[in-house]
Amino acid sequence: MNGLLNDPQYLGLRLAGFLVIMAILAAPSLPLISAISQGIAKSQKKSFYDKFGKQFTRMCLIYGGTALAVLTLGFARYLTIDPVMLQGPYQLPLILSTGVTILAVIVLTVYFKAWKTMRKQKGAHILLGLLSSVLLFAAVLCVAMVANVLQSLEYFLPSMGTPLEILTALISAASSKAFITYMSLGIITGFALCGTFGQMYLLARRDKDDFGRDYYKFAMPYAAKWAIGGTILQIAASIVMLVSTQLPILIEQITSSAPKDLLQNPIVMTWGFALLLPVFACILWTFIVLSATPMRRKVSVYCAGIIMIVADISLLFAAYVGIMMTVAQPVVS
Repeated sequence: MNGLLNDPQYLGLRLAGFLVIMAILAAPSLPLISAISQGIAKSQKKSFYDKFGKQFTRMCLIYGGTALAVLTLGFARYLTIDPVMLQGPYQLPLILSTGVTILAVIVLTVYFKAWKTMRKQKGAHILLGLLSSVLLFAAVLCVAMVANVLQSLEYFLPSMGTPLEILTALISAASSKAFITYMSLGIITGFALCGTFGQMYLLARRDKDDFGRDYYKFAMPYAAKWAIGGTILQIAASIVMLVSTQLPILIEQITSSAPKDLLQNPIVMTWGFALLLPVFACILWTFIVLSATPMRRKVSVYCAGIIMIVADISLLFAAYVGIMMTVAQPVVS
């Protein structure tokens, strides 16, 4: 089973799957931003924040639901190749992951559907949004823990273990520094993508959700501010990740290679994309924030979105390779 996931022929599929992974990582932060926006609307008595929160929650249901459907289809395909997943110790983690995911989707749906009926109970409604965010984080963590055991060459679930022993092994694998580091980076990346996806969603829904020119003049810069803040946090996390994993290797290759050879060096290029492209995206978003007509800056919105997708694929791939190189044990002859 582990050999199947680590087979080089699946590298292209894994890279393509980063798009789905990014949408899933972004999903838990969307209702969090919605709840925060509702809190601002309540304290400042400004309805635009509340409308923005509702749009973000709808986006979470659409994007997250689509990503979940694609992930489910991919998992079903995987089961046809390796049906042992439905047997033995993997049954319990899969049942738990499925249960938490279904509960999170239900709570998120109730949070969205109750937007009008609970308009006079804003405090309770905000708590419902926060609960949906926590459950989505838990669902993503559960799925990641199962995936971690599947791809790991070090951690295995006991084939004849009790439920407690299986859960203990699952948690033990998730307690590794490599898993915690990569998951933390993934959550930060997902948070940074919320504002990015939000701007593209506002453009896509402009004609269907016509809240007026004044609202969109507020909503687009507001989403851009979330994108800038999240991306700055991501850049900081990327630098920490680079320093703790591949910085000596990167410096050595930059100083010992000709400039033309650097463009063919995968480590240099992936980290270059991961660190530099988000800066260009932030510049584009700054123009949107300062613009008097932000909805007309469609090119900037979509270019920044494409830039961030490329940057985050590069970051997740570079970080994965860096973590694996760090935790790999040297061979003693």
